Amino acid sequence: MQKNANYDEYRHIGERPIIFPFSCSVDLSALNQIFFKQIISAQLTGKAALPHGLGLDSASYNEIVKKLNCTEINALEIQWQKSERSIIHQRAEIQEELLGLRGEERNELVNLLANDANQEISDAMQIAIIVATACLTSFHLWSSLGLQDRAQLGSLLKYNFPALHAKNKNNMRWKRFFYRCLCEQGGDYICKAPTCEACRSYAECFA
Repeated sequence: MQKNANYDEYRHIGERPIIFPFSCSVDLSALNQIFFKQIISAQLTGKAALPHGLGLDSASYNEIVKKLNCTEINALEIQWQKSERSIIHQRAEIQEELLGLRGEERNELVNLLANDANQEISDAMQIAIIVATACLTSFHLWSSLGLQDRAQLGSLLKYNFPALHAKNKNNMRWKRFFYRCLCEQGGDYICKAPTCEACRSYAECFA
């Protein structure tokens, strides 16, 4: 398989990650096509807590939709454009505002995922952006992405970010695991408990 060219889009200045726009010319892997279809359909029907476009730049999102060439998604996109005053639109706009307020946090999550991305999968970076965007919500990550359950989220992460997936040896809930990783890297997302076992939220973090 071709090495992931998008991985080199990431640059660092000191310890501050700078994320450049991805090329929208990206090959979609067979498994990620399934994930893209499911997540996009969920967002367009109000079953995912994501902004329209999934947090991607417009060129990348449109290219993905084009390459999926899915009749159902194309129909949903047309319906989306005709229903600007719907509750689904309003919810998506709220998610867009949330992204605007917490863009730096989202970018730190993107870089966390990107550092362990499978470089043999050319669209893993787009998945990283979508997952990081979904992390900003207060819902379970799998639910925010419009996936079936936590097990399917695990499959998505293992496929695109195998090294990061392997680090979660204690089966910690994924969103909490990501923020714990940021904390360990010296970020501002600090858990005040001395150990996980001593934390009152232990049952909430571990499945």
